Amino acid sequence: MSGISHKKNLVAVTGIGMICPLGIKTSECWKNMIAGKSGVRRITRFDASNCLTKIAGELPDKYFEIEKNVLPRRVYKRSILPSRLAIISAKQAIEDAKIELGEIDKGRIGVVTGCGGSGFGDQIVYGDPTRKKFAFSHEMLNALSACISIEFGFKGPSFNIATACASGAFAVGMGYDYVKQYGELCVVVGVDTMLAKETIDGFNQLMALAELNEYPEKASRPFDRKRSGFVISEGVCALVLESYDQAIQRQARIYALMPGYAVTAEAFNIIAPESEGKEMARTMELALRHAEIPKKKIGYINAHGTSTLHNDRAETKAIKRLFGNNAYKIPVSSQKSMIGHSIGAAGAIEFAVTALTLHHQEITPTINYEEPDPQCDLDYVPNKARKVCSLEAAITNSFGFGGQNATIVLEKYHGYME
Repeated sequence: MSGISHKKNLVAVTGIGMICPLGIKTSECWKNMIAGKSGVRRITRFDASNCLTKIAGELPDKYFEIEKNVLPRRVYKRSILPSRLAIISAKQAIEDAKIELGEIDKGRIGVVTGCGGSGFGDQIVYGDPTRKKFAFSHEMLNALSACISIEFGFKGPSFNIATACASGAFAVGMGYDYVKQYGELCVVVGVDTMLAKETIDGFNQLMALAELNEYPEKASRPFDRKRSGFVISEGVCALVLESYDQAIQRQARIYALMPGYAVTAEAFNIIAPESEGKEMARTMELALRHAEIPKKKIGYINAHGTSTLHNDRAETKAIKRLFGNNAYKIPVSSQKSMIGHSIGAAGAIEFAVTALTLHHQEITPTINYEEPDPQCDLDYVPNKARKVCSLEAAITNSFGFGGQNATIVLEKYHGYME
């Protein structure tokens, strides 16, 4: 198994359901990321003419037709956008994992969701009096996991994690813990639809958003010297996590293995990261220790990479602090360069992309990397995807507002491949 000596301690990733500005299914999202395409455009969902930032990573227009066709009419009418995204992506992930719902014990299936906001971006519901009355109950953050449990009849633990930009990654960690403790299966979903005028205005007041409105596709540029802030976006990613033994028993296609993770708090500032990256580095170190993976085995880092001045520099310092001179040999990339920052969904999307990177042995690029920042001097896989042949392990970082940090470790699986 090529160096994997602790298989029974691993959790397998067997299903992925992704919807983001670059696609309405996982294969489409992956294909467009590998191609280095941008999903950022001028905002069409509402009138942003009075906003300083007029661009975002919106869901593809065709998604809204799909939800009408896929969801039962009652569910469609009585739910808000994050709930609908969560249900549809969970359905995709379950189908991708080839799980027969009639053949499993639903009483032991857990559901964990990660969401930093709620239904801010559902202009359709709030503009329709016949649907608005249902919105309040769905604005509760726990409604996300509840909707999935209700839709599929899952009666295991069901709850939501809210840790801002790290919500999706924290949810993956909680899902991992559930599978490890009970040896069962967990559906994990990271989702956010915070695209609304109020959200744009709020982040603009914090001077956190890019304002390159003339060239939307160039606005998100992690680690580039001319970066000016992040681009807010919408998205969702559902994952099926299950015990390694169960995955092998049912001959599942395994995208990657998850041997461990770590979550920490910086206890520094509600918005800004600690500038030297000390706690970010500690989070990565704790994750590797938990996973029992040596630093030298890490061949790729999926960066939080927001395209903000301070975060990108702090994360770069953290990587160098932990990996030393070897940091310059490790490819680092950020999907936020292509799809923007989907807040609660980001950690789950980036976890899935890291699993796909190990599965396909190809690294997605950091697009719009044109002018190096002297303080961001690592290998950011600029502008073009990179094929690799011996990538064995990787980490993915999520560092949220409030200093809530998460790092997840993944390993390549060398066995059964579909």
